[in-house]
Parts: sequence; C-alpha cells; structure tokens
Amino acid sequence: MTLSAPAYIASETPKVAVFAASQEQADKLSKDIAQMYVAALGPGGVGKEGCEAYPDPDLFSEAGVKETLLAGERIIAVAQYNEQICGAMVADKLSPYHVEFNSMAVALNRRGLGIGSAIVTGLREMMDASELTINTTELVTHSLASQAAHFHAGYNSIVGFAFCHYPRVFFANHPESVLWVTKFQGKLLSTVKQLRSALGRQLGTKAIDLVQTIVEAQAQTQTKAQTNISLAISSRLSEQQLPLVAELLLERTAYVPQLYANLVQSILFQFEEILDRSVQSVTDQVQLTQSKEEEEEEEEETKAQDPGESLSIEYKEGFGHAYIIYKPGFKFNSSLDQAALNSALEALAKLEKRYILVRIPANQPEAIALADYLRQKKNFVFHSYLPLYGYNQEPEHESFHDILTLQWIAPDILASNSLPGETDSVVKLYGYPENLSGSIVRLIASELKEQEQNK
Repeated sequence: MTLSAPAYIASETPKVAVFAASQEQADKLSKDIAQMYVAALGPGGVGKEGCEAYPDPDLFSEAGVKETLLAGERIIAVAQYNEQICGAMVADKLSPYHVEFNSMAVALNRRGLGIGSAIVTGLREMMDASELTINTTELVTHSLASQAAHFHAGYNSIVGFAFCHYPRVFFANHPESVLWVTKFQGKLLSTVKQLRSALGRQLGTKAIDLVQTIVEAQAQTQTKAQTNISLAISSRLSEQQLPLVAELLLERTAYVPQLYANLVQSILFQFEEILDRSVQSVTDQVQLTQSKEEEEEEEEETKAQDPGESLSIEYKEGFGHAYIIYKPGFKFNSSLDQAALNSALEALAKLEKRYILVRIPANQPEAIALADYLRQKKNFVFHSYLPLYGYNQEPEHESFHDILTLQWIAPDILASNSLPGETDSVVKLYGYPENLSGSIVRLIASELKEQEQNK
C-alpha cells in the first residue's frame, strides 16, 4: 500500500516549516532525519540507562529512514527550524482511511520553541486535505507538551486509556501509559455534517438504503422549502464517495456491558455531529450457554472451520504486549468459543506477556457476552471505545464498524505502578482540562478494586 505524501509545505511559521519528506528526498534527508531522532531520543532510541529502545528502530539509522521513505507506506512529517531539521512525526496508514500518528520527536536543544505544535498542525493539515481520514492516535501521558500540542490542534476527543501499555522507553522502572484520541478528518466531513444536520438521524442501518436517501436528496430541486437540503448537497457526491458518506451516517448500536454504558455514551457524544449511535446493554446478556443439541451442532460446525476464523493474535514479537483481534460476525455463545479465547490467552501467557489488548467489534450483540467473560473470568478492564476503527474491504463495498477494547495488565505491573491521580506527582490525569481521561481512569480503578475484592 502506497501512502501519497503532499509535496507542499503543510504548515509554516517565520522560523519553522513542516513538510512531508518525499521519496525523491530520501537520499538528501535520511541522514539528517535519523540524526535528529538520535538527538531527541538517544542512540538506537535508548534515552537512558536501563530504558528499553523506542519501538520504531527504522527511524534511528540513515538506511532505515531511507528505506521507509522509498517504501512510501508512511509519511514522515519533518520540521525545519532556520532550515535545519529539528523534529519529525510519522503518520502510519492502517487502512485506506485509517491513520495513526506516532514517533513525534524534537531535538533536545530545540525544545520549547513550539516545534512540536508546528509538527502536529502540519500533519493535521495534510490529513484534512485527504478525502476521509479516521485518525486514532496514542498520546504518552508523561508529556504534557505533546498532549497540549495535540489538543490545541483538535486531537482532544479522548476515547481510551492504556495503563502501562507502552515499553519502558521514558522511564527505566515502569512502562508508559497512553491516552487514546480520535479525530475524523478529510474534505468529505463538511458534507457529512451538513447532511446530518439536514436529514437528521435514524436514517437506516443498511448502507445501500442510505445511499439511495442521499441520492434522492441530491436530486431534489432547490426551492425555498428545501433550503437546508440544498445547502447540504452543495458539493455533489461522486459514485465512489456516496458509500463512504453512507457508512458515516449509518444508524448503529453500540453493544457494551452495563458498567460501560454511561462512559461509552460520553465518548460517542464527542462525535454526535457526524455519527448516529444508540448504546445498548442487555442486562440479562447474550447467553453464554446453549442447549445441548445446539452446542453439539455448533461443535460439528466448528470442527470443519479454520480455528482462527473468529479471532487472530498479533504476538508483537520482542515486546511485552500483544493483541487479540476478533473479526466482524464473530460468535461467542458456546463453550467452544470460550475455549478458543482461552487457548489464545494461554499462548500469550507462555510468552510471559505483561499486557494484552482484546479488540471486539462492538456493533453486534455478542460483544456484551465476550466483554463480560473477559471482565468476570479473565480480569480484563476497560480500555477504549473506538468509533469506526474497524474496516473491511469486501468484494462489493467497503464497510466500517466500532471497536470495544479491553485490557489485561500483569499483576506485578499493577502492584508496582499507581494509576494516574493516585500519586503525589504534580501531573495527575484528573487535572487535565476538559477531557474524559479522569472518568476512564476511575472506571478502570473501580474494576481493578472489584477484582481485588473477589479474589
């Protein structure tokens, strides 16, 4: 997959210019970019004695940066201060429409000059120039400067918190935690917001029906009575754009455990001018048991299926964390489904993983049973709710879905690290302005306390 990088300067101040390094500039810029990352984060990404290496080794050598630029699969946004490279950040393409910012760094001798803010603003402008970008990015919690730069640039819709997820890059004695933020970007967003305002909500749960609704709106004659709709479709959508816009406007249900319902409502409220969601928590849950006949029938079916059909494991070799990813349409209503999950968890336990993240497609009722099983039987806690983070490239159309994620943190890590807000440090998560981080951490704390009481 090739990620096209704009050749123009995305952001510029009198002293700072930010641009996407191009394939043609690989020979010229690779050495300087690598040297900047070393100056910012240490040789090989090791900043202090006892710390682990920054988990992006290609950025710390001229050969690695050059190979990255020539591959064209990542954008490296470079900041120049007085025409010298002094900072950079990477945009990784996770799908044709999903992006994650990472690896932001500013040379130590250039910090405090607003370079980080310029980099974030520059990359934001690049994403705004795309057709559609769903940007979900991790922000390290120790750096208020990084958070402030992202919040100021509009990356302030917090959707999750990962406790001790990151390697021990910044502190030798404990892993780093990260906030998760989501921002919808791209030229289609203004049309989507106008259509939402004009057409309202509950437009349907099938993309093909919603496409027809949008087409009919476009076809209407501009009259006084139809002023709102006329404004909404001032930019006529192409055949390729119609299904994308329909996916964003679809009416969907978020299926989450009762304990998570209020928080998920708050997360989704941040995107209400785009999305249409109802949150459902079935109090009697999707049944985890079946009749003997049903279970025997499913056993026979499952024997003929690929064992990895419902879930896959990202082992993240060389790191202390790993992911279990469920696919859309998964089932979780039998002992066989539980056994498949248990087998995956056992495989990761043998590798002594200290952190496990499970991603669950959240727009199907089975999500409740799976999440509750993880919470009640396997000591998982809330991590995030990620609107439209899931993507499927199907033969006839592209589709999106929400993701509910839960996290497991090894007991020794929990015992030796306090949640933000529970220490005497100046930086406390509940002190951050106008965000959901405090609510998320308090929910996680309550789940961990309940687990401790149930031992």
